[in-house]
Amino acid sequence: MLESPKHTQTSASTHGDRNQSQYSRLLSGHEDLAKSSLTALGQKTGRSLAKPGRQALAAGAPWTIAIIIDATLHPRSSLHVHKAQRFNHGQGFVIGHQWTNIVVNINERIIPLPPIPFWSKNECKRRGVPYETEHDRLKVYLEQLNLAAVVGSCEAHEVVVLTDSGYDNKSLQNVIISRGWDFLTTLKISRAASSSNQSIEYRRIDDLFWATRKQSPWKTIRVETDGRKKRRKFRVRELQGYIRGITCKVALVCSEKSGKTGKRFYACSRPGIDAGVLIRAYSKRWQVELFHRATKNQFGLLDAGVEDFDALTAHIHWVYCAYLLLHEFEVPDAESLTEKQRRLTHLVNKGPWEDRLSKIIAAKTQCGGRKRQEILLRMALQHAVAL
Repeated sequence: MLESPKHTQTSASTHGDRNQSQYSRLLSGHEDLAKSSLTALGQKTGRSLAKPGRQALAAGAPWTIAIIIDATLHPRSSLHVHKAQRFNHGQGFVIGHQWTNIVVNINERIIPLPPIPFWSKNECKRRGVPYETEHDRLKVYLEQLNLAAVVGSCEAHEVVVLTDSGYDNKSLQNVIISRGWDFLTTLKISRAASSSNQSIEYRRIDDLFWATRKQSPWKTIRVETDGRKKRRKFRVRELQGYIRGITCKVALVCSEKSGKTGKRFYACSRPGIDAGVLIRAYSKRWQVELFHRATKNQFGLLDAGVEDFDALTAHIHWVYCAYLLLHEFEVPDAESLTEKQRRLTHLVNKGPWEDRLSKIIAAKTQCGGRKRQEILLRMALQHAVAL
């Protein structure tokens, strides 16, 4: 949670006034603790965010909860690291590990759930379990996901799953539909679609929109963004039809950014929603990319110098815990994560605060330690605001 050039075990031992070996044991021997801590912290955060009421994902959208799925790579320096593999992420091969992240967007806040690690065929053989692809493991994850534990009571029709074309898979989409949720995804250009329910008329999605160009003319929409350009202009065409392997009717959208070449194709399992609303709702998927960037650049996701994969798994979960905890700090005039990190680092590095930090760490082993830690942290933050 502190600002540091590298979030290594060495820097942790410097800040925490503990031997580096203790942090090594924390990672290598407490993987279950890391997973349970992330689960409990995510559930507590999600329920607290949902108490005042959940706002719509986008103006005019029927959804208040979004499940966003995306994969990220953890580059490593050598194939000799435990379970390191070669992955092609679109820009050449990368040696390292892959994580499938599932995050929940509620009231414009991201809540990371325990990620899914990639297991190679050799690793599955070593563990004595059957090999499953990323999509197979994700399918089981979605079937067993208890969303009510994270966001409280919710109706299935309030939930939408946002994915990119890497998860354009009929098995995943059918699982989402079976849960009563909706999916909103970009389609692979090779995905077969039809404007009727006759399978003989299935054709590639780009060919379908070309063949129906007179039935669905272009219209212009504007989408608000967080970048330099606050509003971006798109032109879209929309159809209602079917995609191969999905029995229910879907909304199909072809989108083209103003001034850019190339089209994107979207599918949503709830037809009848305006294309502009679908594009604005799908733009929320970008928040998982911002989450990846924050965990890598500010929370040391890439800094763990460990060889054992179980230790790396624990490290990933602790990084996500730090991400959630730093969002809980309410510091005036410090809205961004960077500003909160700097304020927290300033408090820790100040002379009189070294003793207070030791007291906060020691409170964990005392009776009612969690409550005592909360009180001491609250006192520290109040003093920081006064400064």
